[in-house]
Amino acid sequence: MNTPALITALHTLCRAPLQFGAHLTGAMLVQLGVQCLALFTAIGHLVHQSGDPRLVLAYSDMVEQFAQQLHLAQLTIALDAEASGAHALSLETYDALRDGTCSFEANPELAAGRTCYKSTGDLLAAWLGLNYFEAQRRIEDAHLLIGRRTPQGTICEPRFPHLAKVYSEGSADRRTIAATARRLEKLETTDTTFDGIPAELKARDTDGRLLEEHAAESLRGLGPNAARKEISTRISLYKQLNGDKLPPKLGLFIGPVVQGVHEFTLRTLATQAQLIRSMAVQSSDPRTKAGKAARSHAQADGNSETINDPASDPVATEPTDLAAAEPVEISGLPGTTMETTAETPQWMRTELPMPAWACADPETTEAAPDQVAAGGEDDANGESASGSGEVSVELRRLNALMAILASPAVGGKSHPVIPRFFVYMWLSDLQNLGRAHGITSNGVQLPPGELRRALAKANVIPVVLGGNSQPLDMGRSRRYHEGYVRMGVLARDRGCIVPDCTTAPDQVEIDHYKRPWSEGGTTSVRSGVAVCPDGHHSRHVGHIDIVDVDGLPHVILPPHLDPEQKPRRNTYWDALQLGDAPIPDPANSESADSPEMEDPPENLG
Repeated sequence: MNTPALITALHTLCRAPLQFGAHLTGAMLVQLGVQCLALFTAIGHLVHQSGDPRLVLAYSDMVEQFAQQLHLAQLTIALDAEASGAHALSLETYDALRDGTCSFEANPELAAGRTCYKSTGDLLAAWLGLNYFEAQRRIEDAHLLIGRRTPQGTICEPRFPHLAKVYSEGSADRRTIAATARRLEKLETTDTTFDGIPAELKARDTDGRLLEEHAAESLRGLGPNAARKEISTRISLYKQLNGDKLPPKLGLFIGPVVQGVHEFTLRTLATQAQLIRSMAVQSSDPRTKAGKAARSHAQADGNSETINDPASDPVATEPTDLAAAEPVEISGLPGTTMETTAETPQWMRTELPMPAWACADPETTEAAPDQVAAGGEDDANGESASGSGEVSVELRRLNALMAILASPAVGGKSHPVIPRFFVYMWLSDLQNLGRAHGITSNGVQLPPGELRRALAKANVIPVVLGGNSQPLDMGRSRRYHEGYVRMGVLARDRGCIVPDCTTAPDQVEIDHYKRPWSEGGTTSVRSGVAVCPDGHHSRHVGHIDIVDVDGLPHVILPPHLDPEQKPRRNTYWDALQLGDAPIPDPANSESADSPEMEDPPENLG
């Protein structure tokens, strides 16, 4: 075929879907898409081989146009998948679509009972291999820019009609438009269109027009940088003028881990903030009993430890504004002591930090001030009297908070949250604590130093593992996997074992995967497996299989998700895999020849 004939054939191929229309079957449309993808890939390969910079630039422009069109197609398909109920197809249909044997002539076969996927987001994440949040974001972006579902199942106009018009025209970068729509969505109330309640836009500029209208005009008429700046300015001004209507979300937010230091962000109401501020005031003053307890190595309740900041100056002390101390009353906080401090006269106030001897406890030390300043003796708390044991105000507050969290509940009808501290470690690690690392039930890595200190506390339960990743016997049979039996299952599986599941370990269920309890099955560590509620139901309806491989439960996903049908275990929560058990080194194990360790680890109670 010569070049003119090839060009003519390509033109015919491009017009075929529009010319033939309904005469093309579903299989034909899929084949056309496959051929177009193959043609696009081949053209890119030829451009790469040419090395011509002019051709490279021309092709890059075409690739960008493809990317813009693909963005539109991704959102449109996500909305179509939601509107057509694609997540309700039968498991056999998914398998047939994946292996190419699905027939498009008959009507779609829906699941008879519980669907394989509970939402369109779950389906797209599994089908396309995406992160769930990315798949769900496509659906939400489609609601903003393509259309929304009504209670009758039809599609109505999108949330932002002006931005949707710019998006469909392609007069601006579609990715930027979607990002702008998401920013404006945060300023609006919850969309209740699907519930049958019309939801109107509320965010308006100072001229009374909707922010969405201004954003659409900026994206259409200005350059990308100028449009982004103008939109950000209008949004910032709206937040300043309507800040009382846009309060930040309340809660405890878990942040990143920076060089071994965990960051948290806490947002509370005023009444809750008073309790925390009262705790902070009491622990900040080194002269009060609460302040002394928060800075000492031995807490009053014996269940928490003082944290010393390695980055702080060991000699410097924090300035204390005595005039800022006010009488504080607090109730309901265990481990705190009410203190009152009278206001200090103006002539006694100073901007200088308190000396080390002034921070010492006169009731627990007999060292002279000159000896304390010289560092000749240690105080009663085991800290260097030279000031090296002094901690900052911020650390005293943290120590006081940790003391409250670690204090047991005493009386009353309240049920405070008592954090649980489980440490997973190998038997070989227990025999060599000098280099052992541990991991908590929530996935926090413990270095050797912290691990040794944690094991010295009575409220830490070490779960020792031996053999081929199998926990030692930890419980007795009963109807439900509770107590130490559940701990044993979680020590092995760490969380849900379904691949890529992110359900927290505290929310998983323990399933009798080998033999149901109703059919004579027993409840033990070996008979149970940790799965999330969705995974539990999926196993019972036959969507997934759980099999035993050398004492470890593995999941076999349906063929459309795993054509290899290979038994797999989730690695998100660092679940133990076959062969993870460390090989003991006789040279470093003093107990290898000990008569007390003649039995294998599995036989230890």
